[in-house]
Parts: sequence; structure tokens; C-alpha cells
Amino acid sequence: MKKLAIIIFSLSVCFFGAIPYSFAQNDTYDQVRLFQSFFRDAPISTSPYGEGFFTYSNFDFIDRTTVGAQGGYALTSDIEVASGVYYVTRIPDEVDSESGIADVPVYGRYKFMDDETKLSGGVFATIPVGSEDIGEGNLDFGVYGALRHPISEYVVLTSTLGIDFLDAPIGDYEASLNLGGGIIYEASESLYLLGELKVRSDLDYSAISTGIDYQIADFAHLRANVLLGTDDTAPDYGLTGGVVVQL
Repeated sequence: MKKLAIIIFSLSVCFFGAIPYSFAQNDTYDQVRLFQSFFRDAPISTSPYGEGFFTYSNFDFIDRTTVGAQGGYALTSDIEVASGVYYVTRIPDEVDSESGIADVPVYGRYKFMDDETKLSGGVFATIPVGSEDIGEGNLDFGVYGALRHPISEYVVLTSTLGIDFLDAPIGDYEASLNLGGGIIYEASESLYLLGELKVRSDLDYSAISTGIDYQIADFAHLRANVLLGTDDTAPDYGLTGGVVVQL
């Protein structure tokens, strides 16, 4: 069933990709943020932005909730830095819940291309300030690239590829391929639909998601997302709701 979900998502990407390029446009909907690859994206923001959100994730033997705030700031027209803070609660079956602060991720990216196709590359690291009670306290780091490209009047493709070096509990760091792809569809002037796929090789993690981004004001977007795990370490399903504000 999970493999079927991946096939359906891939076929959807192919379907939208088959739309004639004669409708191509320069707008890559930079005001619309991705859900699964929020930080690993191509656009460089023209002004500071931030998101407050809540996520619920259901695993086989545990539930996990996250309340967080994340955002970014452009140091120059070509360079952006971003970070976030998160409070996590894990609720195992028949065991007392555990809560704490997660590690703080710090991302930096540089814009290489800003024409019809947007292309950026960057680095990241986690500051290991998180609680060990919830499995945090790890110094991870890595590199990545990301792009956006419009393939029709209403459809933009997104993708990201990177290598994460994960702080292993025992021994040296483990390298993991981080791959993401997605579609942004403009349903109306203020409503956007998103479909995303994310794969993390060394963690046996893959998930697909579908979400909506609704512009409620010139500076604010209301967002919601449903995620379906398709591999062992991904949640069986997840729900996210939040608001992005562009300052």
C-alpha cells in the first residue's frame, strides 16, 4: 500500500510535467513555502519571514507533537540564513510522555540562478541543545541544493538533493542522502495546492504529503498539510497547521 502511494505521487509528477512548455512563466510562487522541505528551497526571500505551526505525528507505538517557530532573513539579495525553535512531546503507548526542546537547525544558502529557473545551494548544522529525553542533543550537518522551475501557467516543480552527516549514537558519523520533490499548483489568486515527496536514505524514511496554502492578507498565509509515511521510520500519518508571515 505504501509503495502504491509513491507510485501514484510519481505518476502525478509526470502528468503535470507533460503539460506543454508553451505556457511557461517566470513566476515560481516564492511566497509559498514548502512543508517537508521548508528550509531546503531555492528562493531567497526579499524580506524577513516567519512561521508558527503545530504538527501531530502518529507512529506505530508513539505519538509526537511539535509546536514551533521558524523563519529566515536575507543578509544580501543572494544569501539567506534561516533557523527555528521547536518544543516536542512524545507520548509512547502505556508509558508516561516526555517533552523537551529539540536541537536548533541553522541553514544558510546562496542563490546561483534567478531566471526562469531558480537554483540555490547551501549548508546546515544543528546546534545540539535539545533534550536527550526526546532523542535530541545531536550535532548533525550537511550540504544541499534546491531548485524551482515553472512548467505551465499554473504549475511549478520543486526539488532538493543533499547529503546529511548524522551524529550516530555509537561510532562515526553516518552519511544519508536527502531527496525531495514537489509540485505547487495555483488554484486561484490566493489558493495554492502542494504535493511533496521526501526520502532520507540511511534512515529508511520516505513520506508523501499534500497541503494547501491560502493567502489571507498581503503579508500572511494560512497553511495546512497531511502527510503519509511510506517507510519504516516515517510516521504512519501526520497533520500540520500554521501561519506564515512575511515582514
